[in-house]
Amino acid sequence: MKKLLVLTMALFLAAGLLAQEAQNEQDQTKENKGDSPTMWLGGEVTFGSMSNLDFTFGPSFGILVGKNIGVGGTLLFSSGNSAYEWGLEPYFRYYLPVADQFSFFGDAFFGIGGGDNDTDFDGGDYNWFDFGVRAGLQYWFVPKWSVAASTNILTYTSTNNEGEFGAGVSFNTVNFALFFHF
Repeated sequence: MKKLLVLTMALFLAAGLLAQEAQNEQDQTKENKGDSPTMWLGGEVTFGSMSNLDFTFGPSFGILVGKNIGVGGTLLFSSGNSAYEWGLEPYFRYYLPVADQFSFFGDAFFGIGGGDNDTDFDGGDYNWFDFGVRAGLQYWFVPKWSVAASTNILTYTSTNNEGEFGAGVSFNTVNFALFFHF
């Protein structure tokens, strides 16, 4: 009888341990796959005074690498005033959740690119380099879709090796973005 009791207790203990392990695996799978999207694809549109150009479009991709921490990149295409510009801008993003559907975020970014500005007194090709920090607000209107607005708060920009710093919130140039999260 004692052997049967010990065997029964051992089976219950083993079943409990296996159930706990299966629950942990299920929670880990949920965390990695479904409930919270870990990547995003989207694009931004900017209206304003960026490099004296009127319009910028930028497809973007990003991935969460930790809780509230993401990395991504944006391809930039700008045009206006008989000029065009292109660029690549990788960024590091930190989210600060405010409510269920709202998060503030901060980006640290750097970019490289070039363009052609026929309206400049020199005319012709140029290249640029920039880095800085931007702040924004993101709103998830459904679980897999969000919109964001951001503006640069600290930047350094160098065009053809002539640089300038900028600081402060500027509402002259605001980036608007739409993202699909998966």
